[in-house]
Amino acid sequence: MAGAAGVATVTGLAGCLGGDGGSSSDVNIIAVSGEGELVQELVNDYVEDDTDLSVDVTIFPYANLYERVSSVLTTGGTGYDAILMDDTWFPRFATYLDPLKQWLPDGLPEEQLIDTTVDIATWPTPGAPTVPSAEGMDETVRGQVVVGNTQMFVYNTSHYEEVGASEPETWDDVLSAGQRIDEELEETNGYVIRGQRGNPANTNFMSIGWSNLGDMFDEDWRYQWDTSDGEEVVSFFVEELRSISPDGVGSFNSDQVLNRIGDGSAAQGLAWPAAASTLLGDDTAESDNLEFIPIPEGDEQQAPMQGNWMLGINTNVSDDRKEDAGTVIQSIISKEAQNRYVELGGVPFRHDTFEENMDAQPWFEALYESLQNANPRPRTPLWNEIDVTQGEKLNSALTGELSPGDVVSETKNEAESILENAGYY
Repeated sequence: MAGAAGVATVTGLAGCLGGDGGSSSDVNIIAVSGEGELVQELVNDYVEDDTDLSVDVTIFPYANLYERVSSVLTTGGTGYDAILMDDTWFPRFATYLDPLKQWLPDGLPEEQLIDTTVDIATWPTPGAPTVPSAEGMDETVRGQVVVGNTQMFVYNTSHYEEVGASEPETWDDVLSAGQRIDEELEETNGYVIRGQRGNPANTNFMSIGWSNLGDMFDEDWRYQWDTSDGEEVVSFFVEELRSISPDGVGSFNSDQVLNRIGDGSAAQGLAWPAAASTLLGDDTAESDNLEFIPIPEGDEQQAPMQGNWMLGINTNVSDDRKEDAGTVIQSIISKEAQNRYVELGGVPFRHDTFEENMDAQPWFEALYESLQNANPRPRTPLWNEIDVTQGEKLNSALTGELSPGDVVSETKNEAESILENAGYY
């Protein structure tokens, strides 16, 4: 999600103060750098002409955007009509977003939208435990995914061929091939973990947990991975995969992972779409040998992590501005706009966009399958705290300070304490 840091405009400052905004545009959008620049390009290239509306996209760096969005929505601010937000923020802000369908002039094109991208923008989330603040609420679409970001898997086909391994279908295949590569190829590790403390380690682990253990929480928000099976899955990550990863993975974030995969010193690992584009760049030594596939299966399922960005309409603004915002969102998610979005380098989310543009990126086929099996992170406003908690325990296990059993038992205690203090039990 890297991109040039944006500069707050007058519109941005007014919105944060809860004012009416300083922009004369028909629709004001607040967005994150990276994804926001692509939305701005699409607006300039297609949406304004299509809708005959002027649209201002105000860009903030990721580190600042949450604070800005929170300030606008929770104080009744009207500086922004539409909000581009990370899907993990949606449970916190969903009730500040207007039901979307009523503002889309042509309705939601659900037959072309991948189901997971509709569910993740629905509150309360279908099939997920309900948080106390959403008890009794009807499931309502309150946003629309505009970036189909989802985890994939990447492996080095040359390394696999050298040890006679086939494309991995399961996590056991990943370990088996990785062990052979680690043993037989000089100066090459069989895997690379992104193990930095907190969110990075947990983001790298969750698809393994989901695929082998199922949901992290039950219907009553009780942590379910504190079992012997849970210990085994954590052991797989912090002991077996670590044993074939480079030294020091407890400090590895995305850059270190990409460097190792890109130069061929590590054979495989997880990758998001932005990483896929980087790894296939001209500066990557092994770009011709890298293959992107869906996340391997575990004992329970195939479970890549969803990391979507979505647009919603600020419930505080006037109906006239909601109508214009809905018209703009309708245009952004249209087939015509999405075909142009792919040309600009965007990550799609429609069936027909993938089907008609599958050759646009070498990783589109893997992404398309992954989106259809993707898991959202647990749908609670408290997820960021829980995410960091489990990521800290996993990092401590990677560095030898905790056992796998300690990881799941301590995560259970701390996660359930967070939830209990918030009135979940």
